[in-house]
Amino acid sequence: MNRKAVIAGATGLVGKELVQLILSDISYTNLTLIVRRPTGLNHPKLHEKVVDFEHLEQSDINLTGEDVFCTLGTTIKKSGTQEAFRKVDYTYQ
Repeated sequence: MNRKAVIAGATGLVGKELVQLILSDISYTNLTLIVRRPTGLNHPKLHEKVVDFEHLEQSDINLTGEDVFCTLGTTIKKSGTQEAFRKVDYTYQ
């Protein structure tokens, strides 16, 4: 197969595991990560799009015909405020 996947939220606990699963799956030929900062990962079928989630509509991301996974999420402790938590867990979704 010639499946393509996109993951938003590839640096968290679930996202990291999903990245590894897709990279090892021979049915996927392309994996695009939508990230806030580079992951440092290197793989022939891996591509990263560093974006500002505050201005996602201005990015050049094309999701047509892709398997799209969203593993974005945070904790209130990590985000610091209810507002920041809601932004990641609700607005960015």
